[in-house]
Amino acid sequence: MNPILAQIRAATAANPLRREIAVVPRVLSEDEGTVEYVASDETLDCYREIVRVAGWRFTHFAKNAPFVNSHDYSKIENLLGVVTDWRIERGQLIETVKYARKPGTLAEWAFLMVRDNFLKAVSVGFVPTSMVSMWDSDKKDWLAEASKEKPEVAAQVRVIYREQEQIELSQCIIGANPNALAKSCALIARAYKGGTLDEQAVQSLSAMMAPSHTSDTADDSAGAVKLSLRTKAAVLAEIQRQL
Repeated sequence: MNPILAQIRAATAANPLRREIAVVPRVLSEDEGTVEYVASDETLDCYREIVRVAGWRFTHFAKNAPFVNSHDYSKIENLLGVVTDWRIERGQLIETVKYARKPGTLAEWAFLMVRDNFLKAVSVGFVPTSMVSMWDSDKKDWLAEASKEKPEVAAQVRVIYREQEQIELSQCIIGANPNALAKSCALIARAYKGGTLDEQAVQSLSAMMAPSHTSDTADDSAGAVKLSLRTKAAVLAEIQRQL
């Protein structure tokens, strides 16, 4: 099987596919911490895939509708809030998020960075239930779907999702790999320089980032603490470099 198809078909509720979309969020109420996002549309993405908006299903999502940091459920502080409303409108999946705003929390800092236009992208986690691809042995359905697109798009697209179950909505503040770490540092530095985050927020965010990027090689708690402190110092140094 094609490795791309194998990865797609391996998606589960515990390990869904993730697709990011950069949008201009609309703050509905600062007091209530509500923001409206375009979670998905039918634009050809960087994976050369298209997600049919009419195909979104919410059976699983409606039970909880979580809004989390970087698709990470491992810690309670990564729960940024909840998706309170979702709808299909003008060829877009539009979702309203209510941030769990509380001073000194990741959710609060995330909301402030969204409000001040430092943080825009969201990423939807989903499991495909019906799809066609350029690798299908029977090309009939694939050709029918691809023909709906403009010729320049049809020439590039590799996968079209016709129906998919949403699992969660996510926002990347503190990432879980080196590339995401660099982006997080740059984001925090810009928000600090712009006056959205204060020094205490930067210190706290750095402390949160350190454990996520600390090696598991420390063989005792004291060693782990030292390693975490060194990582925190490295994170702060990277943020300082970005200023």
